Amino acid sequence: MNIVIFGPPLAGKGTQCKRIINDFELTHLSTGDVLRDEQAQKTELGIKASEYSNKGLLAPDELVAQIVEKFYHSNKLNKGILFDGYPRNTEQAKHLINVIEKDKSKIDRIIYLKVPKEELLNRAIKRAKEENRTDDKDSKIVQTRINEFENLTIPAIKFMNNLGIETIEIDGSLPIEDIYKTIKSGLELLVK
Repeated sequence: MNIVIFGPPLAGKGTQCKRIINDFELTHLSTGDVLRDEQAQKTELGIKASEYSNKGLLAPDELVAQIVEKFYHSNKLNKGILFDGYPRNTEQAKHLINVIEKDKSKIDRIIYLKVPKEELLNRAIKRAKEENRTDDKDSKIVQTRINEFENLTIPAIKFMNNLGIETIEIDGSLPIEDIYKTIKSGLELLVK
């Protein structure tokens, strides 16, 4: 079972991912974690990624695609993968679908947490105070991350939907338990 979870920054993906991984025994692919792991191991891909992160830049699509592909092939024999943070745009979505289809597999579901912009900005303020997250203190940075999601990631979701990949779309401003109930019941259909 291969699942992709989407949601703007502060939508609560991390909270839901932990539960999905636990209940469905999926391998979690968080692009940030995988990139940091490659960097820590000083692999060729990790060294290339460091060149960008050391300058405060995002790693380019091609590099991220190689890292995701490597992770997928190393973990594809597990029960399934939960893709979190990838794909971020339509090109990455095309790449991911290509890699999985070459392997005679598919993306079984998309989970999309939708949260109004005002709610996301309020969550950023709250998280900045509670967790001392410097990236959430500057509302311009948060706004930029939200805009990037709207401009790049939403088209990727639409692209995948147009290919017939079923989406569980959820109001991410609902209580955490309610969100997870919807996710769980949608994913349980795949396991039966």
